Amino acid sequence: MPKAPSIEKLLQNGSAEWNKLRKAGQVATDHTGATFTQLFSANADLSGLGLVGSEWERCDLSKINFRDTDLSNAYFHGGRLQDCDFRGANLEGATFEKLKLLRCDFTGAKGLDDVEMEDVDMDRVVGLDGEEAPPPPPPPAQGITAFTREQREKALGAAATAVLGPAAEELPPFKPQDPPGALFFRVLKRLAAPPPWVLDVPGLRPLVPQRLPPGSSLEAMYREAVKSRLENKKPSADPGAVERAQKALRMGSKDAAVAAMYLREVGVLPQFRFSAAKVLKDALRAEVEVDDLTGAIDPRVTGALLELRLTHEVVEHLQEARRRLSATQLYTALLEAGFTPENNWDEALESAEAAMELAQLATGEDRNALFEGFQVFAALPDEARLRRLAYLAETVTNLELVSRLPEGMEPQWLTGPETRECHDREMTYVQALKAEDIPAKVPALGKAELGVPEGEVPEESEDDLFVHLRCDVCGKEKLIVQSPE
Repeated sequence: MPKAPSIEKLLQNGSAEWNKLRKAGQVATDHTGATFTQLFSANADLSGLGLVGSEWERCDLSKINFRDTDLSNAYFHGGRLQDCDFRGANLEGATFEKLKLLRCDFTGAKGLDDVEMEDVDMDRVVGLDGEEAPPPPPPPAQGITAFTREQREKALGAAATAVLGPAAEELPPFKPQDPPGALFFRVLKRLAAPPPWVLDVPGLRPLVPQRLPPGSSLEAMYREAVKSRLENKKPSADPGAVERAQKALRMGSKDAAVAAMYLREVGVLPQFRFSAAKVLKDALRAEVEVDDLTGAIDPRVTGALLELRLTHEVVEHLQEARRRLSATQLYTALLEAGFTPENNWDEALESAEAAMELAQLATGEDRNALFEGFQVFAALPDEARLRRLAYLAETVTNLELVSRLPEGMEPQWLTGPETRECHDREMTYVQALKAEDIPAKVPALGKAELGVPEGEVPEESEDDLFVHLRCDVCGKEKLIVQSPE
């Protein structure tokens, strides 16, 4: 008759399998002297077991149910115990050494006077003063992972070990709750040197490349200007580059996005806005329409739309950008902790509320789509994955700012430059007005532009929007009417 698997082996195979066998009565209750090394486990039900003299070396345990478990003379060394339930457990002669106890509950535990605590970091730990145990906790959640650090180390591979060195022995925990900027910074530090594209996401405050590839393109000039600003230097405007940037906006060329961003960095106002609208919106739409759950969206395009105040038909893409960022943030956190599409990722997902929220935002209830997206993302090179995360994080910030711009910032119906230009530049937007605002705010302009007597409201214009424009050179003003038709 084959020997039954040990508790160590069963927990390595996953807490879902362990809890299932436990519920069916197919595992023993006495596991005296069991030894666990570098075990990553969440929500395993170990209540009522005999774990006398057990050893727990550098284990990462989350939401483990030790209720009424016999842990006398047990030895916990290194690692972390988070949200673990020791209520009613026998801890006589137990030792906790060089580890982190976070939100653990020792209410009603026995033998607390004989417990040895040495170099233990405790945060929101309750019950160590020996009060009586409260009613039993709810049964443990099922389907949560157990995953050894050896498995995670193997999943990360030798390359990660070479980069992390001794730190690889303590792999990072699963932190889907961390903001994209924190994930980005941790991964960026592991690269040999910051790549030039990190300067496209200045809002994330990246590590700055020491040197940039030489070049005179607007993209190179823009990145150089961002680098100067991040180094607390004032970017200088190159007259030739400024002229090329203004021309790119005037012509609506493919360089319009970096042109607008370059002008912003060097503090020069763009002379043209609306002429660049079509190319920028087409570029954004093309990236959004790509069928890729983690497909990048260039933050220079969305940054240019924000800088030029081109709001029309832009905000509708914000939800898609948020969806992609949620998936990318989740996948990055999983890979950082050593989980892969082939190794316990779905069980790890259910161990964290923040991960479930990101999954819901990314694909709703479609777990298969989430898995397929993870496969695609995990197969990308490290730098490509990092770039997607950074670009999407910066893009979401830009689009959220665009969504807060006032209504009428962009006259969406204008087609010809003659209606909005003066002195070879576009007129500056002043304000958007309703018909009833004309007599109080611009009576003289209403009379000159619309033929409406001062003090009167334009007839049959209740639903119209009047956009007030002014030439920065000569001061000439216009009122252009937008009708709902």
